[in-house]
Amino acid sequence: MPETGGLGNALSQSPVSGTSQTSAGVSGESNSGPGVSGQSLGLIPATSPGKTTEPSSPPSDGVLGQGANGVHGISTMKTTATTGAGVWGENANGDGVVGVGYHGVHGISTSVGGAGVWGENTATGNGGAGVSGTSSSSDGVHGESQSNLHAGVSGVNTNGGIGVYGQGKTAGSFQGDVTVTGALTTNNLTTNGDVTITGDISKVNNVTVTGTLTANVDVVLGSDCAEDFDIVASQEVEPGAVMVLTDTGALEPSRDAYDKKVAGVISGAGDYRPGLILGRGHSSAERLPLALAGKVFCKVDADPAPIAVGDLLTTAGRPGHGMKASDPTRAFGAVIGKALQPLASGQGMIPILVALQ
Repeated sequence: MPETGGLGNALSQSPVSGTSQTSAGVSGESNSGPGVSGQSLGLIPATSPGKTTEPSSPPSDGVLGQGANGVHGISTMKTTATTGAGVWGENANGDGVVGVGYHGVHGISTSVGGAGVWGENTATGNGGAGVSGTSSSSDGVHGESQSNLHAGVSGVNTNGGIGVYGQGKTAGSFQGDVTVTGALTTNNLTTNGDVTITGDISKVNNVTVTGTLTANVDVVLGSDCAEDFDIVASQEVEPGAVMVLTDTGALEPSRDAYDKKVAGVISGAGDYRPGLILGRGHSSAERLPLALAGKVFCKVDADPAPIAVGDLLTTAGRPGHGMKASDPTRAFGAVIGKALQPLASGQGMIPILVALQ
């Protein structure tokens, strides 16, 4: 009779079943191969001579474990290259290991550097997840650390991608503090705790923090510091327009030369965007960001006098435009800033350095 294995072969005889009140129901030991190996092909026995067996759909379990721990694996094997796994699951067409129970999969490692649960997907292209967790009533994946030096959940990407990716009904929403030791890239980040970032911030959309935002490195913002102001009704205002204050505190485009009520330039023209906006709030009137400091593109009129780099600029007679401050006696208190590019004649949009004086 051909050798069928120490425990039996399900193709030729009854499957092995073991029950014990104190020890293992089935125990297997091997010096080279698996201690216990189970395989189910789902074969239908031949009913007549010459008829081949065919696979059923679906096949049954290769190994089925039931009890406090359905399957409990312990590995003490150590080599120079790696360590053995307590439980090893491999599937070329589906999940490597599937667990159902109080803990679907429970892994414990007492090895320095070893993982309690390790998942790996080596498929090229758009492969599946290394570890995937799904829950209909709790956390899909829950991580907890009792070390004050390590994270509950840690994500590392060694090829320029995202370390940890989260998606929910509210994008990027956190209930507690957020600490990022690398770069932060997000569409929306909302948290009711503190945010501490030690790397770069690449903000695609919005970041809302109701706690404290702490950055331990440089914070790189846009080109100017702006503040939202109400705009006088019925006024059509474009980015780059020179604005003056009205008696109500709202803004309107400048109309007079050397106007001491000048407040700044509407931010957002050309390639420059505001890096910091103050006073953003709700109002019944239209509100626009007014650049108070920094670089901004500004509408200018060079017909009264050619504009050179470094010239002081003031309000022009043309609505919403600036011009060269040729009269120092009238310019005091009416200067918008300095020209960063020249304009020989006509009207145009040039970058200026806003410096009210």
